[in-house]
Amino acid sequence: MCDLFVLAWLWPYAETRRKCARSWSSVVRLMERYPEFTFTCSQAQLLQWVKEDYPVLYSKIKLHAAEGRFIPVGGTWVEMDGNLPSGESFIRQFVLGQRFFEKEFGSKCKVFWLPDTFGYSAQLPQIMRLAGIECFLSQKLSWNLVNTFPHNSFWWQGIDGSTVLAHFPSGDSYAMNGTVSEVIKCAENNKDQGRADISMMLYGYGDGGGGPTEDMLERIDRVKNIDGIPRVKSSTPDIFFAQLAQCHNLCKWVGELYLELHQGTYTTQAQVTRTEALA
Repeated sequence: MCDLFVLAWLWPYAETRRKCARSWSSVVRLMERYPEFTFTCSQAQLLQWVKEDYPVLYSKIKLHAAEGRFIPVGGTWVEMDGNLPSGESFIRQFVLGQRFFEKEFGSKCKVFWLPDTFGYSAQLPQIMRLAGIECFLSQKLSWNLVNTFPHNSFWWQGIDGSTVLAHFPSGDSYAMNGTVSEVIKCAENNKDQGRADISMMLYGYGDGGGGPTEDMLERIDRVKNIDGIPRVKSSTPDIFFAQLAQCHNLCKWVGELYLELHQGTYTTQAQVTRTEALA
C-alpha cells in the first residue's frame, strides 16, 4: 500500500513536517491493531524530518520496520521529477537516499517508488540498476489524454540496454479506498492478463498524507476471500515483485515513458525556467 506524500503543494512548508507526524502516528496505531497491515514509505527527506522533530515516533517506526511492516521504498531522497533533472541529479537522489535507508534501516531499497511524476526519462533504468534498484512502480501514465499505455506489468529498458521490472497498478490510482468495486477494477483493468494475473492495489489518503484508515483496513479484511470477486492479500513490494518476476512472456518497453498530460507546467513560471537553466 502507499501513502503518497507531496512535500510542497497547497500548504505551507512547515505543515508538511506536521503532516508526516499525523500520518505516521496513525499508521503506527493501526499496526498495533491489525497484525497483517503493512505500509510503504518513500522519500528519505520525510523520515529525516520525523527523526528530527518526533524522535519517539521515529523509534516506533524503526521498530515496525525491523518487523518488516513499515517498509521504506524508493531509494531516493525525494520522489523527484522524472523529466527535467540531469543524469547527475538523478544519481545524487539515489546516492543520498540509499545511503540514508542503509544507515537508518539496515539495507538499501530494491524498488524505485515514483507514483506521481510527469514523465520518465529513458536514462532512469540504467541509473536504477547502478543504484541497486531492480524494480519500479508508478501509475501516472494511466492519466494519458490520448493513447492508453498498453501495459501494467512489463520490463522497462533504458538507453544503454539496462532493464528493470516495472508495474503500474491496474486500479489506476495511488489512493484507493479498498472497496469491492475497486478490487474488481484492479482485476478487469489488467492489460497483461494471461501474462501477469496479479496487481498491487494502493490504498490510503495521499497527496497531503493521511494514509490508510481503519475503515479501509476493515473493508480489505472483509473482501480477502469472498466468492465472486478477486482474491486480495496483504503483502509487501518485495514479495509482489518476486512473484511478478516469475511471470513469463512479459512485454518490454524501450526508451522514454511519455506522459500525455500536464504539458506546459514546466514553463508557466519564469523563476522555475530560469533556475532549471542555471542548474
